Amino acid sequence: MYIESSQNKIIKEINSLKQKKYREQKGLFIVEGERLISEAEPVYVLAREDYRGDLGGYERVYTARSDIFDKISDTVSPQGILGVCRIPEYDINDMKNAGFVVLLDRVADPGNLGTIIRTADAAGADAVVLSEGCADPYNLKTIRSTMGSVFHLPVYRNVDLIEFLKNTDIKTLAAHLKGKKSCFEADMTGRVGIIIGNEANGISDEVSALASELVIIPMPGRAESMNAAVAAGIMIYEAVRQRI
Repeated sequence: MYIESSQNKIIKEINSLKQKKYREQKGLFIVEGERLISEAEPVYVLAREDYRGDLGGYERVYTARSDIFDKISDTVSPQGILGVCRIPEYDINDMKNAGFVVLLDRVADPGNLGTIIRTADAAGADAVVLSEGCADPYNLKTIRSTMGSVFHLPVYRNVDLIEFLKNTDIKTLAAHLKGKKSCFEADMTGRVGIIIGNEANGISDEVSALASELVIIPMPGRAESMNAAVAAGIMIYEAVRQRI
């Protein structure tokens, strides 16, 4: 189908998916660019009329006039293709046998969230668990920051971390300024979960109280705090070092 009106229902649907409430309602999200689409399983793709890539592998393909496509694109230099995908649903009960997970308490920045998901994927984590109040993993900025990793491992959304921690037998290590032990001294072998908190406020008192252990990332310099994604990377890769 060739689309030449911005009032077309496909264009309207794609525009609506830029807002979280409509992503939640429809259970759909947008990916943009050849590389990300190749990692996904889109319900349908929309291509700009001058797109010259291979569209043969997709079941539903729409083509839009160039000005219409460029208007709905979220990138500065569009590649001319985007896809609409289903938001995967995961059952938190499937986490019972996970050996290495990353737990995020209200990490609010989409770029930080995407970077942490990508780092967890690179490190071979089994899952990333997001509390209520975390950024949406299907935000366009988050998707780009994951570089496709959001398609490689389960990302559990809107999890009650307090209930999860009460009912899990995974040892949990929380990055916390009140930690008495360096993260480099903590035991991260065995079944382990790493907890990273909100950029401004850290891990909540309730979640901290339920962690198996509070650990600190040494900061011999003068900075008062560390970027959440960097802190996660340090903790995650200390776990990798100990586990390989």
